[in-house]
Amino acid sequence: MTSTHQLPAGVDPVRLEVIRMRLDSIVEEMGIAMIRSSGSPVITEAGDFNTALFDPEGKIYAYSDYVQFHIGSGSVAVEELVKAIEGEPLHPGDAFISNDPHTSGASHPPDTNIISPIFHGEELIGWAQSQAHLVDVGGMTPGGFAPGAYDCYSEALRLPPGVKIFDRGEPVEWVRRLVLNNVRVPALFWNDVRSLIASNTTGIRRLLDTIEEFGIEDFREYTRLSFELAENVVRSRITAIPDGTYRAEEWTEHNGHVDDLFKVACTMTKAAGQITFDFSGSSDQTDGFVNCSYGALVGSVASAVVPILAWDVPFNEGVMTAFDVQAPSGSIVNPVPPAPISNGHLTTGARVSRVVTKLLNEACGRSDDEQVRSRAQGVWADSWTGGISAGTSDEGEYFVLFNMDGGGMGAGAQPNRDGLDCAGMMTQVNNLLPDVEMNEMLYPVLYLWKQLNVESAGHGAHRGGLGLQFAWTLHGAQQVVQTVFAPSASVVADGYAGGLPGGGSGHRVLRSTNVQRLMGSGSSPRADRLASEAEELLEVNQQSVPIAVGDVFEQWIAGGGGYGDPLLRDPEAVRADVSDGYVSAEVAENVYGVALDGDPRSGVAVNLKATRELRRTLRAERVKGGDGLLDVPDPARATAASPGPGTADASRPRRDASGWFCPASGARLGTADSWEAAAHRVVRPAAERLAEFGVRARTRDDDSAEVLLEELYSPACGTLLAARIVVGQEGGSDA
Repeated sequence: MTSTHQLPAGVDPVRLEVIRMRLDSIVEEMGIAMIRSSGSPVITEAGDFNTALFDPEGKIYAYSDYVQFHIGSGSVAVEELVKAIEGEPLHPGDAFISNDPHTSGASHPPDTNIISPIFHGEELIGWAQSQAHLVDVGGMTPGGFAPGAYDCYSEALRLPPGVKIFDRGEPVEWVRRLVLNNVRVPALFWNDVRSLIASNTTGIRRLLDTIEEFGIEDFREYTRLSFELAENVVRSRITAIPDGTYRAEEWTEHNGHVDDLFKVACTMTKAAGQITFDFSGSSDQTDGFVNCSYGALVGSVASAVVPILAWDVPFNEGVMTAFDVQAPSGSIVNPVPPAPISNGHLTTGARVSRVVTKLLNEACGRSDDEQVRSRAQGVWADSWTGGISAGTSDEGEYFVLFNMDGGGMGAGAQPNRDGLDCAGMMTQVNNLLPDVEMNEMLYPVLYLWKQLNVESAGHGAHRGGLGLQFAWTLHGAQQVVQTVFAPSASVVADGYAGGLPGGGSGHRVLRSTNVQRLMGSGSSPRADRLASEAEELLEVNQQSVPIAVGDVFEQWIAGGGGYGDPLLRDPEAVRADVSDGYVSAEVAENVYGVALDGDPRSGVAVNLKATRELRRTLRAERVKGGDGLLDVPDPARATAASPGPGTADASRPRRDASGWFCPASGARLGTADSWEAAAHRVVRPAAERLAEFGVRARTRDDDSAEVLLEELYSPACGTLLAARIVVGQEGGSDA
């Protein structure tokens, strides 16, 4: 195999790079064509789509940077189409439509694929694929998400692979009529289908121009070589991870009917340059809408693998060959009919990305390669908090608002910086949030506030990104029915290396408020001015919730996990957080151990002497220590290769010839394979414990499986080494 840095004799590296970049620019131009021809804010405002080019067998030539888990669903859709139409005649201008997760690999029914063949002369040389979330696809609930569904037949119109929607450039009229008869907003649906056709047409035209310029033989050889080079880079990084077997689990909350927890278990086996992700041990498929299609499973794995191990590798088929994904049929991560599936990608699929991140954190953290080791991070919130409103406006127009503000969740903190606020899911490379004015122009809602959720950040030496929170009231409609889902309510995102978990998500409705009276008198309807007759906390997943004029709908979104012990955060960064309103003065004192002089409203300053004493006191309280507690020096700059106090890695246990130690103080943590047995362990109910840190998570009503926060401290210096969410029964705590 060609090495990562060496090209075969006779290969022109400039030509190689020009062809590769031309393919990347083509799929980006396809996306631009879709945006400019679509009338849906889901596409134009939030970028919930993908575009790609494939070879005749379904291998990826190039993929656009919009939604990464469509890597899996798009690939499976093309592969299944090739099987379904084998032997059938194909012509330029043909296009096929599919959206069924069970048979065509779609993430969920609204994510609709249009796939078009590409001909060079009379030879099939590839496929253009465009996929987007369409606002409504029929079924029992407007918007395509169906918490009340018990089977896939209730959720949507299901289009399997092989349904031809365009024949030689013209619509197949009977298919168009059949599809539009089953959706609530047919004009918008058909316009979006045409925008996907426009995207594919653009890609086909540009690809043929490229082949005309470089020749078909050079095109084939140089794309093959691009596959090989991408594969080599990813395998070289995998090789830098210690061989072994790693295990982790996550939990999906509430299936739409019952507030149970459903396990997403994964065993990662790393050998040489290959990784296998085996999801055996995950829960069986359920009769609720949280089952994750196999296409979404592959895409969700890739959503974590690509930014951690292939962050700078041009994406093509070569990246995918370095890892295998296995999942038992009939499980929650590979269901079979009649399992409902309309929210599996944003619930269980997001949990897959989180569990893969945790596995790669452990594996990369053990690497001797500094660059690979630095890829560990706080876990992303990775949970789309959904709100879909449907009703008839005062003008008599039926509407469906799938509010893309739900993408405002926080990213996990990084080894060298805080996590991004409102970053989106890990899979959303180009996450966008809609303008308030755009939503208010298109739909009968009036925003009361849209701001950062300060109760969502995972505290740490580097802080996890904050989620979004907002509220609206109806303006131009008398009533709507609301569908909601809040996948990361109780089982929130872990921190890393002593970083704390982020906060959770949720919804509530304030009934019969004084909002109209406040606005009528010229007063801003802020949260502290609103009065209501009742306050209704909605279920994690719920549909058909009525919201009337005068009610206020509020949504808050989860935050990312922190990185490193909060007591190692630069006090000046904490002061800035307080001044900017990211962190309260109470959290600064009680969580970060930073003593501030002054009033946050007019300006504060760090009292360094008091901060040193406060941090020592907090470390002692953590482990019930006293005078014998080892000192952790004041925060100071240190090199990444030799982390010292003041860096996020100072609380990540390290190993030398004598065993494990805490870099913050040098305290030894035993000589065994694992440092955890030597740590001081505290286990508390997660929602209760996080509330003490100023972080909001939901208390589960069902106590059959308790959600706990496990904290592991260095007994010699009180440094927080790890903090993670576990599901089970409380017990064995050193608290």
